[in-house]
Amino acid sequence: MKKTLLLLLFAFAVAAAYAQKKTIVYQQMGPRLNKKTVEGIITETYTTQRKGLTFIWFRIGNDTLVHVWKKHLDTTRMKVGARTTFRSVKRLQGNLWRKEQSEIPVISKEN
Repeated sequence: MKKTLLLLLFAFAVAAAYAQKKTIVYQQMGPRLNKKTVEGIITETYTTQRKGLTFIWFRIGNDTLVHVWKKHLDTTRMKVGARTTFRSVKRLQGNLWRKEQSEIPVISKEN
């Protein structure tokens, strides 16, 4: 009985730890994709490069990253600390969008 109870307690502990696992949702903004929107306060913005392309990323809260191409970038509204609505977004699937070692962070010229 004690072994069963101990095993059950261990299973609940593992399940609780797995439930707290941090997951990130990758989104892409682009005109005329659909009518979905993502709204929130931008907590971080950064750019990366991969295979000659520049990717601009906006982090909303702790769990959402929105990719915006340079031609769709609105620098007047998309700033850190600003509440922004990203219109016409779709969820990005696959490993291409996950941050990998092949991405090179772009250092801003302001520093």
